[in-house]
Amino acid sequence: MDERGGSASVEMALLWGVLMMLILAVVQVALLFYAGQLALTAAQDGLRSGRYFATESVTGAASRDAEDFIGRAAGSVLTGVDISASVDDGAGLLRVRVTGTALSLIPGVPLTVSREAVGGLEQVTE
Repeated sequence: MDERGGSASVEMALLWGVLMMLILAVVQVALLFYAGQLALTAAQDGLRSGRYFATESVTGAASRDAEDFIGRAAGSVLTGVDISASVDDGAGLLRVRVTGTALSLIPGVPLTVSREAVGGLEQVTE
């Protein structure tokens, strides 16, 4: 008679624990990547609209459109979003930075995401 003393049950319990941790790690990395892509797309959207607005503040247009995109697309994946837009007049560049906190599967662990888009301002000449 073969007596293992429950070693198969212990092995399966350890295997399932490791497997579940691996799955959660993969999901967390995917959420972090997705939050980063949302932040980058918002920054690029703000940059795109801010470059062409001559009737209102360039930074105002860039911030407004980046906030609009985050409001439409982010949901609970990217929260606590801070959007800053600045103009470097000497170089003629608009810089839009989007920073926020990605959804974390580990309680109490904040995962900060920050992305930036930089581009030249359009100059109107007559």
